[in-house]
Amino acid sequence: MKDTGDYESVACNCVEVGTLIREDDTLLTLNFCDNDQMSAREQFTRMEKDARSVGSGNCQIKSEVIEEGGKPYIRAMFDFDCTAEKLIFQMKHK
Repeated sequence: MKDTGDYESVACNCVEVGTLIREDDTLLTLNFCDNDQMSAREQFTRMEKDARSVGSGNCQIKSEVIEEGGKPYIRAMFDFDCTAEKLIFQMKHK
C-alpha cells in the first residue's frame, strides 16, 4: 500500500493518477435494502445489469442476504476487471 502522506506534484495542481488510484482497487461492496421506490432485489438486479455492461462485461458478482437491525439486506460484491471499470460504474451511479 502506498504512503498516504504528501503527494509529489510535477506541475502546479497536478498529481500522477497512480498516486490516487490504486491499480488493484477493483472490488466494490454495496448493500441494498428496501425503500419506498424500489425493492432491494430490484435495486440489485438493476445494478448487476449495469455492472455487466461496463467495459469488458466480465464483472464477477457475488451476493448474500443478511439481516441487520431486523431488516433484510442484499450485500453484493462487484469485482471488476480493472480499476477504471470500477470508477466508471461508480461515476455512473453518483
